[in-house]
Formats: sequence, C-alpha cells, structure tokens
Amino acid sequence: MKYNFGPWLFWGAVFMVIPLWLISFPETTVRHNLKPFFVYGSQLTAWAGFALFALTFVLSARLKWLEDYFGGLDKMYHVHHAMGKAALLLLLIHPIMLALRWIPEDTGRILWYMFPVHRRFEINIGSWALWGLILLMLFTLVRYFPYDKWKISHKFMGIFFILGVAHIYYLDLSLSTNPALTIYLSVFSIAGITAWVYKSILFDFVAKKSRFRVVKVDRLSDKVIQIVLKPMDEVLSFIPGQFYFFRFHSSGISRESHPYTVCDVTKDGEITIMVKSLGDYTQQLHMELKTGATALLEGPYGRFDYRQGKKNQVWIGGGVGIAPFISWANDLKRKNKTDLNINLYYCVNTEKEATHLYLFKELENQMETFRVNLIRADVEGFFDPGEILRVSEKEIFICGPREMRKSLLPELAKLGVPKKSIHFEDFDFF
Repeated sequence: MKYNFGPWLFWGAVFMVIPLWLISFPETTVRHNLKPFFVYGSQLTAWAGFALFALTFVLSARLKWLEDYFGGLDKMYHVHHAMGKAALLLLLIHPIMLALRWIPEDTGRILWYMFPVHRRFEINIGSWALWGLILLMLFTLVRYFPYDKWKISHKFMGIFFILGVAHIYYLDLSLSTNPALTIYLSVFSIAGITAWVYKSILFDFVAKKSRFRVVKVDRLSDKVIQIVLKPMDEVLSFIPGQFYFFRFHSSGISRESHPYTVCDVTKDGEITIMVKSLGDYTQQLHMELKTGATALLEGPYGRFDYRQGKKNQVWIGGGVGIAPFISWANDLKRKNKTDLNINLYYCVNTEKEATHLYLFKELENQMETFRVNLIRADVEGFFDPGEILRVSEKEIFICGPREMRKSLLPELAKLGVPKKSIHFEDFDFF
C-alpha cells in the first residue's frame, strides 16, 4: 500500500548522502589531520541537515498528488515537522563540531564557528542562515503569537535556505571532487527553492480555487456555527470526509485560510461546514460572518475514508471532530444501503453539545447496520474503548481533540488493535 511509502522515500533520500559523502570525504581543504572525527562529522551533519531542510519545503507545498504516499495532508505535515526539528539539530551540530576541534589549542576560535564573525564572507552567510533558522524554529515550537503572524514569519524560512545554498557552493567543500554529491545537493537546492517560491509567493495565484457565497449561517451554540455555501461557478467534486481550505471575504474577518471538512452537499452543489470557536479567527467567524459573504475554497485534501476500511467499523468523534462522520453519515443516507457494520461513538461534554445527534438517529432508523452511541462526559464519563466488543477485530476511525486522541491510541494498542487498523485525522497540524 503506497500510503506508507512517502516517509520511507523522503527519509531514505536524506540518508543517501552518507554513501555519496563516503566517496570523497578524505578529499577536503579543511585541516583535518589532527581531529578528523570532528571535521568529517561536521560535513556529514551539514549535508544531511541541508537535505532535510530542503524537503521540509516540499512537504509544506500542499502537493495533492503527494498525499497518497503519506495517507493524508496531516501525515505529510507530521513528517514535515519531524524533518524540520531534525534539520535544526543537525545544522546546529555542524558548527559545534567544527568549533570543538580547536579545543584546547585555540579556544578563541570557537565563537567563529557559532556566530557570523568570520573573516570569510562565505562562512558568515552560513552563520546567518543557521541563526535565522534557529529563530524561526523557536517561533514555530513556541507559537505565542497569532497564527496569521506565525505564517508570515514562516515564509522567511526560504531566505535562510537560499543563504545556506550560497554557503555550500561558495565553500565548494568536497563538491569539485565528487560529481555525484554535487548533483545530489543541486537537486535538493532546486527542489527546496522551487517549493518555497511556489508555496510562499505563487500559490495564491496559481492554485485552483472555487468561489462560493454564504447563503445561511446557523449559530448552533455559543461556540459552534454551521455555514451553508452556494457555488458561484462550478460544483465541487470530493470524497466524503475530505476538507478544503476556506478563505472568507467579509468585513471584520481576517483573510486567513483555514481547513474545514465538508459535512454535506446537495444536488445543486450547496455545501455545509461546521466551525467551532477555538481562537481569534474562529471567534471572528462566529461573531461577524453574515449571508452574502464570499469564500474561496482550495482543495480537496485528506485520505480519511471509511470506504477503505473493513466490514466491522468503529467511528469515534469528539467535539468539532464529528464533522467527517457527519459527511460519511450523509453519504450513507444517500446510498440507502451498506455492507458495513458501523458503531459510532459521539463524544461530548454535555448532551447540549451533540448538535447533530438527530442526523445519526435518522441513519440508525434507516439502516440496521448503523448504531450511534452518545457518550456524555457529565453522565457516562469519558469514553472507554474497552467496552467495545471484540475491538481488536475492528477498523477504528478517530477524529477529535488532541487530548482525546492521545488517550485513545495507547488504550487501543493495549487492547490489541493493530496499528494499521487505526485511522485518525490530525487538524492540529494545519
């Protein structure tokens, strides 16, 4: 199955640098006769860190065709995040290892390899690239400021990557004697820069977008709104459970782009989404969005698909994570039949939050093989997967808050559910 192929391919491409480096590592202009371990280690961590840095841009470019090899955009972003942290670590080790080779002979030179105070310009630009990466990665990991401001800062990553490219080719270490390594680094340089330019500069102009108009806004609670949109040009084509990135054009609402699952679609192409007020942007939508506003949709994304599962399925939805299950339920209602045996566990804090319970009750009355179980935290307590009969034999689909998912995954593993039978969608990465 190609869903697992993407991570292997990308991490494997990074590790390819090792045999390529081994071809030419003795040929270097750097003084290495005293402490070759530090010099060679610094080279290898630099090449691997650079390759990882380049691939983070490719993974963040929202290339739809690449989704199939990771099992969804959220899985791609997981790998992107892991590669970003690994790149930062390896690129930080690079100057540290160069600095350590001067201990104890000349400790004054240590700062030369950690800060841009070299006599050589080509080395200084490498230091600037590293410190720029460190600063932006700290913003990414801490994220104490608004999402839209973080996205703007993240776009500067490409500038520091280009400085890293210049650093490598100005120094020309090991490249002139190793054409294979030169080609390898050139491919990663081009791929990284191209992906960054595409996503940060060209994406809004070249990515296909569908125009919709808001025709109805239902405030289901003080936190949740349901929005109905009508197509202004073409009707969408998507798999039930997939999501689009929405950008609303309306006064008082930021022009940010956020992902929402399409919960339902009518014959004339009207779609419904559900939004929960969780931050500044979603609060704006809840308070300010009115009928008549326009929206641009880009997508679809996601590989969260009940139709790919086994006959006996368990759906576990919590909070606004019930959205893909609403989409699936509407799909089943239209089909009016299924060979699947499905148990849905609708997890809420109070019954008042179960805004779409009526839909699942309707489907339960329509299909004998579908059952809905309302789990109210204030009555039944938190959901216990151990209550599911023969759970290890079933296909599990989960969508909900991170805390719920983090508690369920180890519990399901203890109950003997194979990892390949557990599917979830992680919106925390968007």
